[in-house]
Amino acid sequence: MSELETDGGTDTDTDTTTTGTDAEGTTSSGNSLGLESGRNSKAGRDARTGGVLESTRVVGQEVRRSSANAVAVDLLYVFTIGFFASLAVRGFWPALIAAFPIAVLLGFAWLSSRLFFLTNLLAIIAAIAATRMGLLPL
Repeated sequence: MSELETDGGTDTDTDTTTTGTDAEGTTSSGNSLGLESGRNSKAGRDARTGGVLESTRVVGQEVRRSSANAVAVDLLYVFTIGFFASLAVRGFWPALIAAFPIAVLLGFAWLSSRLFFLTNLLAIIAAIAATRMGLLPL
């Protein structure tokens, strides 16, 4: 029987325990909300066995689900942080000017997702390297 079907009041094929506090303050416990944890939970198994291929697949799915506008904004965001990183290596005053925007953009990226944060760090590294090699004129 699927999780969406009922069998007359008994629930033998799903875990019925839940975790949380209702409006009156009473507490219940369990896993039917998908809050499994521990070594043998599905989330724990996926985190250990995912690897780079699984991460790449997830990123591809997220980009595919995103609208064109969201992808364009993300690319503009990465370009902007690269620009500020390029500016930051031009001297003391440019670095001082770029420090606050870089910190704010990295903070927003961290709150967005860890992958987006890492993408921004890679953009910073690439922009600094390209600037040092003379490939990015200001």
